[in-house]
Formats: sequence, structure tokens, C-alpha cells
Amino acid sequence: MSVLRAAIDRMDALASAGLAKPPTTQPELQRQLAKLDASIGEAEPVVELKPFLRSAAENGAEALPRFQLNRVLRGAWCDPEFDELGYTALDRAVEEQRRSSDQAMIDGYLTYFPVDRPIMGKLAEAASSAALRHEWAWRERARHWELFAPSQGPTRVAQDLLARDDDQVFQLMREVGLGANLAASGFGQATFARFCVATAELPPSKAVPAQRSLLRLFDREALAGQIELVVRALLEPWVKEKPEPEHRKAISEFLLDQVGDPRLQRPRWDRIVRSLAESIGEERALTVTQVFKRWLTEVAMREFFRAIAKTTDRPDQWAQREKFWMAYLDDGLVSDAWPALGVRARNQIEYLIRQSGERPEYGIIRGGPASSSSIIMQIGDLRISEWSDNGSCRFWSDSDPNAPKLYAKIYDGGKLRTTAGRTDFEYESHVPASPGWEGKFAGIINRRTSILHPRFGKGRGRNWNDRW
Repeated sequence: MSVLRAAIDRMDALASAGLAKPPTTQPELQRQLAKLDASIGEAEPVVELKPFLRSAAENGAEALPRFQLNRVLRGAWCDPEFDELGYTALDRAVEEQRRSSDQAMIDGYLTYFPVDRPIMGKLAEAASSAALRHEWAWRERARHWELFAPSQGPTRVAQDLLARDDDQVFQLMREVGLGANLAASGFGQATFARFCVATAELPPSKAVPAQRSLLRLFDREALAGQIELVVRALLEPWVKEKPEPEHRKAISEFLLDQVGDPRLQRPRWDRIVRSLAESIGEERALTVTQVFKRWLTEVAMREFFRAIAKTTDRPDQWAQREKFWMAYLDDGLVSDAWPALGVRARNQIEYLIRQSGERPEYGIIRGGPASSSSIIMQIGDLRISEWSDNGSCRFWSDSDPNAPKLYAKIYDGGKLRTTAGRTDFEYESHVPASPGWEGKFAGIINRRTSILHPRFGKGRGRNWNDRW
């Protein structure tokens, strides 16, 4: 664009010096530049606009000079208070058919896109006629994307966004005439909403490019009010499948920054569920939002076991535990998992997890061996604390008030390692025995939850010499 402008300016300078203008090249360049320049401008701050509009309403749109009339045509749609002024200004602009006023009508339509007000029909009709009246970019845009059909325009642009790679979405916005920021106009925000819904409905095989585009298009300040649609678009395609790790990390990073961890920021996520429930039903809304919690649960377990494997002095023993518990996780049987790290182990484990590109959340154990850590899991209605060292594994009913809370920031090491006997509490060591501790643990879990271990099934049942 700057090269084209420079060429035109140079020809103007040559002509003013007495040299003839090229007879055909310059007019064609001027026409092409006019086409490229036809896009909406930045919206005027409403705090500055409203006093002018009130003054214009007192004087009447019929008496306004052209630049003030165009200012009304651009901004009268910012508030229903000025709809009557807008009606009068439209009547004058339609009658006079001036290009500057036509551009102002199009700007006002796209910037404020007042779909929920009666004025929309008249404004859309006037802007549509204005777009077709001149040889400029708006004519083709109106035809190609149906920009001035309020029920069709945003959907048509959203469908084109779905078909573009993420590095092409800003080019498309310029082609449509929406400028560099999709969120800066009401039409752009409506397009973004349609794009979110369309992305949410894509199969996993087609969702990744659209989700990348969505992440690039999101503007925190302008689109925060549509965050529930973004959450749906990023998570719904993965209800039954898993994205590749790098894509999952990108989505997780975004959601953690914009909404927060659903395990720690429950009120925010509850609001998103309620908002989504209005359009897709509560059951589906819960299913969609649970996708993110499932990812975080999986990351917590995998990264905890991976980090301990790199720090333990008994890798053979730890490999057995990892294989046993990961089987439950891989079958979707672990509903919650939360690391609780010893104060000495914390820095090393956190460093190892961050190396993988994940953002760890965990609790800290105060009291007891400083190098010991635990992973607190929920399987069925059973709360389980597995340890990084030779400590016994603990099993509580989740209704037991003494069971460790999930997602706490501080844990009492003494209580977490309790050996007090109650009917709903058990602790068992990992000392191998025929058929091994795995069968014993699987038996405890099955007896108390009816959940089968993917490999050991019901596990080993009790017999006369078992104290459990």
C-alpha cells in the first residue's frame, strides 16, 4: 500500500512541475487505491460523540453541513436515544446520494450493527443501496458476503474464516473491509460469535485450523463478553477425542489466562456453564466444560509420575506404581488428581514439569519427610493418596470429613499420612506378595467402588489371612 501511495504522489509531483501525467496509468492507480482504501474506520469515542449527537438532534439533520451529517451517519447508532436523528439523516443521505455519506452509512452499519433495534432494517437497506451505487470495493463485498443482509452477512464471513488458514484470517478481514481488528465493530463481533459456534460444531479432524484462527482473532478487551462461546469452540470438538499435545497446550494456556483453572476458579466456570446452558442445555454445557478439567487431571497425573521417575532412587518400584495407576487414568476412571509436594521436592518437581511446557498447579505438604510427595486421586467415591516413597497408599471414602481435600494449597503431612483405623479408611503398603500389591489395590478399589482395573479387573479378594 505504501509503495502504491508513493508512486501516485510522485506522479502528482511530476505533474505539478509541468510534466504531463501518464494518461492511463494514474487514473487506474487512483481507482485501485480507492478500492483498497474502502474499509470501516475507527469508531469515535461515545463519550465525545453523544454531546454532538444531542446538539445535532436539536438543529435537525436537514440543516447539518456535510461533515456533520456524515458524523451523524457514522455514530447515531451508538444509542437508541438517537434513532430518530438517524432516521432523518438516512432520508437525507438516500436522497442526495453523496459518496462520503454513503461511506458514512456503511461505517455506521458495520460499526454498531444494531440488530436488536427497529432502525436496523432501514439502516441495512440504505447501506446496501450505497454499497451498490459506486465502483468501489463495497459493491463486490456486498454481493460476495451479503454484508447488508443482517441475518446472513456475519454467517457468510464466518464460513470464509473457517476455510482460511490462521495466517490468512487478517487478510480476509481486510478483504471484507472490517479493518485489522475483528472485535472493533459490532458486525465483526457478530461474525466472531458465528465463527465460534461453527468451530464448536466441527469434527476433530477439521477443528484445529479453525481453533488456531480463533486464538489469533480473540481480543481480550473487546470480546471478553463472548468468552463462553470461545470456551465452547475450543473444547466441544474434543468431547470424545484428544487433540495433539501441542495444540492442547495452546488451548490450555489460553483458557488458564482468560478464565482460570476450573479446579480453583469454580465460580467463573459455573457462570460459563450457566451461559452455555441457555443455548445448548445444561447437560451439554457441563460435558463441554469438563473437557478442560479432564485435560488438567491427566496432565497432573502424567507429569507427577514422570517427574518422580526422574528423581526417585527406586525407578523400578516407581515404574510399577505408574503403570498401575495410569491404567485407571487411560480408561477415564480417574475423575480428579492433585499433586501435593514436599517442601524440599517442590522446586525440583515443578522445574521438571515446566520443562514439558505445562503449567503445574499443586499443594504443599507441611510436616513429615520434606522430600516426600503425594498424588491425591478420586476414583468413583474413593479418595486415594499415593506416595513417592515407601509410604503406604491411603484410601478414604470421599464423604469422610478427614479425607484430604482436593485442590488444597496446604496439606498437613501428619493428617495426610494418618494410620488411624476407621471403617471407611484403609492403608496398604506396596510390599510385593503373591499375586502382588497391584491385585490387592485393585481389589480394594473394586470392593468399594465396583470399578474394575483395566488389567487386574476385580483384583484379589479378601481371604482368611488378609487383615484388610
